Amino acid sequence: MAELPNILWLLESPNHSGVSFAARHMAAGMIRLGYKLAVFALRDGERAEDFARLGCPAQTFPRLGRRFFANTALAAARERGIGIIHALTPFLLRRGLRLAKGLDAPLVVTANRMEPDELALLTPFSGQGVAAVSEAMRERLANVAGIPRERIRVIPNGLDLERLPKPDFSGPAAAIPGRLPVVGTFGQLAERKGQRVFLRAVRELLDRGLDAEFVILGDGPDRAALRELARELDVVKRVTFTPQTVSGQLTQLNVLVEPSLQEGLGLSVMQAMAVGVPVVGTGVGGLYSLIEDGKTGLMVSAGNPTALADAIWRVLRDDAGSREMARQARELIETEFSADLVARRLGDYYREILADFADRKREQ
Repeated sequence: MAELPNILWLLESPNHSGVSFAARHMAAGMIRLGYKLAVFALRDGERAEDFARLGCPAQTFPRLGRRFFANTALAAARERGIGIIHALTPFLLRRGLRLAKGLDAPLVVTANRMEPDELALLTPFSGQGVAAVSEAMRERLANVAGIPRERIRVIPNGLDLERLPKPDFSGPAAAIPGRLPVVGTFGQLAERKGQRVFLRAVRELLDRGLDAEFVILGDGPDRAALRELARELDVVKRVTFTPQTVSGQLTQLNVLVEPSLQEGLGLSVMQAMAVGVPVVGTGVGGLYSLIEDGKTGLMVSAGNPTALADAIWRVLRDDAGSREMARQARELIETEFSADLVARRLGDYYREILADFADRKREQ
């Protein structure tokens, strides 16, 4: 296997976002496999120490898009011997192109989300490689951004299983003696994430007599609207809003619900599966890559609170079945979405991009 040159990842911020979380896990896999990785960020963040502990501290360049500061970043990249650049979101594409031109190096960009404003940044795309986190994201890029399918490689997010609590499937998956079941959802609080549908499902479950607690983990622009809806539905006393989320909190859930209306892959579902929590998700986007209905979780139609309530009820009432789904879901993460496995795929893709870049230069 040919050795790769030093790799530069461009990140908006080493914070609590899903992109940053995925980057930290993937960085662990890359470094364990011997790759040399540097991280440049636009802003400092509360999880910067995590990257430092991995041996790839996130160096901050707050005005990377401006010429003088871009030159400062370019000098730092040259000093590190960077040979390939990877923008971890389309919002960093323009900055990545500036650095790639200055270094005479190829550029890869990852598309994580399906929002039109992000996809528009990739049209036209003048880099060398495009990574999509799921087959659904690949189709979206081809159909909406107009990128040829053959130029898009599916590279999902990977989880560093060494950093997550290992599940124990010997005990009950649902009802724990002496404690009400806890049903939760987590992610950015935004209309596309479907938390409003989740709240309506909560109302239905309470009307059916389910004695449970519900939690919405995360923060975002829809927070105030969701609190207001909780008051309108009279579920305030049963729903807790928690802005910060860590993987350890997931182990306290009896069911993880992903009510999203669109999804690039489903990082929250992946994390829940990794720690052995049964999942209920909607049939959208990349969730099809994770949830096989009745095997690794339950899948329902998007935007349907009754169907969501039915699936949650089923998980809580079928302990043996839920435990088996959780076990198979963990097995899926181990065999297809571990950080080391995905890091190998990403390294192979980098090699292809570098070879193609060298061929094109020879042809010029």
